Amino acid sequence: MHTSLLLQLFKDTLLLIPCSGAKQRGSKPSNAVSILSALDPARAAALANARAALREKALVDEKTLMPAYLRYSGQLYEHGSTSIGGAVAAGQRVLIVSGGYGLLLADEPIGMYEKRFALSDWPGSLLEGCILDYARHEGIRSVIAVMSSTTDYAKLIRRVNWRRAGLEATIVSPVAHGGGALAKVPRAQGQAIAALINTGLDQAWRSSDSLSLETESL
Repeated sequence: MHTSLLLQLFKDTLLLIPCSGAKQRGSKPSNAVSILSALDPARAAALANARAALREKALVDEKTLMPAYLRYSGQLYEHGSTSIGGAVAAGQRVLIVSGGYGLLLADEPIGMYEKRFALSDWPGSLLEGCILDYARHEGIRSVIAVMSSTTDYAKLIRRVNWRRAGLEATIVSPVAHGGGALAKVPRAQGQAIAALINTGLDQAWRSSDSLSLETESL
């Protein structure tokens, strides 16, 4: 029996994903630009200033640079980075919510840092405004955020006034039961992102650990 698609990416869909604590060392040259170039000038300056203010606390080290989706190396990126890279190369819009940088294009060059994402590190409504600026700049019509529903990542997505901006937004979260969630959830996120990019997600989708997904429309 054919199972209808639950979610799929279109050219005017923005995909939002979390960063990871684990990072790949080294350097990989890139000509990719920063998200700052796609923001309202005042908001771009505010994000740059907020990044600078957090730099010391986050132990940011930019002696080496690498596209963000390659720098991050946790379970999500182990299972999702190849598909993310292919999607970006094909013109898909992908943003990463980052503990050290706030908000990043997936291929934006970044250094090393050690900082879990916390909403309290960023001035009120700055990141929400940056997301909406980027969406307007890129002609986005719908948004899919793949992230755990109880995290600050998801709290940020819920704080954005999508309806006022005329955007449909959905949070997709793995449902974890039992032990091992710290590995199973990001692994499921990476596998779900890869499936979303490559084929779309349907109701029957399960991760390799048999985690299902729940969706929240905003």
